[in-house]
Amino acid sequence: MSTSSARTSASSARTRSGKPNDGAGPRKVLRLIEVLCHAQEPLRLAELAAEAAVSKPTAHRLLGTLVAEGWAVAYPGGRYGIGPTASGVGAAVSQGRRHTTVEAVLVELQAQIGQTLHMGLRSGDRVVYTHKVEGVQPFAMLSRVGMQQPLHSTAIGKCILAGLDAEALAELVARTGLERRTERTLTTLDALAAELAGVRERGYALDDEENEPNVRCLAAPVHTPDGRTVGAVSVSTVTFVIGHDEVLALADAVRDTARRVESVMA
Repeated sequence: MSTSSARTSASSARTRSGKPNDGAGPRKVLRLIEVLCHAQEPLRLAELAAEAAVSKPTAHRLLGTLVAEGWAVAYPGGRYGIGPTASGVGAAVSQGRRHTTVEAVLVELQAQIGQTLHMGLRSGDRVVYTHKVEGVQPFAMLSRVGMQQPLHSTAIGKCILAGLDAEALAELVARTGLERRTERTLTTLDALAAELAGVRERGYALDDEENEPNVRCLAAPVHTPDGRTVGAVSVSTVTFVIGHDEVLALADAVRDTARRVESVMA
């Protein structure tokens, strides 16, 4: 670096008052990301700015960068949610800690039932897999840590949606639609709402070939200490290996595992 370039860099690292840059800009970005990560629903600009303690113009400017880089997602109506880059980073961190307590809990269940297990968390209007433990079958599920899936057609997603009230569910469906993934996918708000009522009553959700043909999944919700549903633990099976009733028989074990995951995440 030339002497003039070094002087320019040093000058740009100082505020107008002549004091060294105190990192206020990066801290504002981090506060916005933190708010996005903890939000249960996409937030309006004013809500984000207030939660992050930054001005609306500053929040709007920084969110433009976050959206461009994938750390945030812009939704219709001026709302923002966490983006795939942030979700992927979180998933990579979780995957890298192969001996974390959550991982150990899932491995213990897999040793009991032999099937593939996933844990997924809500990321905006999608589910992102944060953990995966392969089953003992001679074939592998195509899923991977960091992969995103719809909410309405997956067992994990249904658990998350079951934690929403009617208004929030209707807003989400209006925003995202209900893509028909297979012939069994629920594609109307009424049908989905009825299904979610059953999820709340049973304490688990079933994806009966609704997201992918020949794949059946059962999931139990994972809650925060304040009762919010943030994700779920699921067992994934293929229909030509394990039958419908056999999957339902795993419900108690999956629910127990979800409760154990809650205790170690608290």
